[in-house]
Amino acid sequence: MTQHILLVDFENVPQVDLAQLKGDTSVIIFLGANQKSIPTEIVTSAQGLGNRIEWRQIEGNGSNALDFHIACHLGRILEKSPHLHCIILSKDKGFDPLLRYLNKNGLKCKRINSLFELDPKAATTDDPNYTRVVEVLSKSEKKSRPRKRKTLSQHISSIFQKKLPQNDIERIIDMLFANKMIAESNNIISYGF
Repeated sequence: MTQHILLVDFENVPQVDLAQLKGDTSVIIFLGANQKSIPTEIVTSAQGLGNRIEWRQIEGNGSNALDFHIACHLGRILEKSPHLHCIILSKDKGFDPLLRYLNKNGLKCKRINSLFELDPKAATTDDPNYTRVVEVLSKSEKKSRPRKRKTLSQHISSIFQKKLPQNDIERIIDMLFANKMIAESNNIISYGF
């Protein structure tokens, strides 16, 4: 029986490994009106979910159009099934005030940046690229560490002489969040080491 529902902001998080989801989680992937292709790896991992996955391509464009669709759908889900634990997968912090309001009213909702946050054990630290990034950042003076996500991404790229694919860089950043090595508040990154 579904106890969790994951609403994916695919415009914001276009790389998602659905294979690691538990059997009590259903997924709705929201696609932007102009998103015309989906990577094969995501489709393949989605097939394993069977009828627990749904794809929704929104109509129309506009600032935050996809976010409004997610928020509307979230409200409809919670109205019918207030016992569900709803999770929004998005790096967009614009959802946070709504989710705080819903939680304050007894509903269970949260936003995550990465699926690693659902199962931090999956964010293993034995990845050599991850280990290298932690090593380099640990040796840096705290005041000279990148303070924005974009500059952290650029810094990680430079560590590997710009030869590491952007997907791998994003995965390392997700692992840093999941392992509580970094946190973000008001778009400023802080370090836990």
